[in-house]
Amino acid sequence: MNLLTDFSYLFEITTGVVAFFSRKKFKIPFYNFFFYYIVLVVLVETLGQVLRGYQINAIQLYNFYTFFEFNLLGIIYWKLTYENQSHKSISFFLVMFNIIYFLSFVFVDLQNYTVIIGAVIVSSFMILYLKELLNSSKIIFYEGKVSFWITVGFLLYYLTSIPFQAVFYIIGLESRELFYIQHFIIILTHLCFIYGLLWSKKEVS
Repeated sequence: MNLLTDFSYLFEITTGVVAFFSRKKFKIPFYNFFFYYIVLVVLVETLGQVLRGYQINAIQLYNFYTFFEFNLLGIIYWKLTYENQSHKSISFFLVMFNIIYFLSFVFVDLQNYTVIIGAVIVSSFMILYLKELLNSSKIIFYEGKVSFWITVGFLLYYLTSIPFQAVFYIIGLESRELFYIQHFIIILTHLCFIYGLLWSKKEVS
């Protein structure tokens, strides 16, 4: 692995450690699912590195990861939103994503698009959450809410992953610089997570 890859992996582990020790600080419905998401990321990245070390193709590992990744995100933003219309939208698009995901094992070419489709869908979930936050009294204290910083990190990662995945899978352009950019974005994403976990106010439902 190169230095930037090592750093991005280290930040993922650091987020996992900080999230583990923050469980008592954030006893709110969505937080457990965020913690599961981070644990999943660390486990998959660790196993992926082991497989690559033995020169084993890890593509199927990441295909299965995609299912749990986007469904966990759907649950997170279901828990974070309150409006009935938001819940209907999240439920509908999550079902649509899962249909596309399972169809991709029949129509294999779809696997080139599932991550892009998933990124667009979950980004819309995050926008629904931010819209509700903006229209609530909680907006006054947004900088002290861990869910805000987690959403900033997620948006940073998933909105930038859309063009990255499009260039790599659809256009077929492979570039070392693109992977450097991706790992740099991962580091920024986890910095948002860590900042939010450390500096946000305690929340108990």
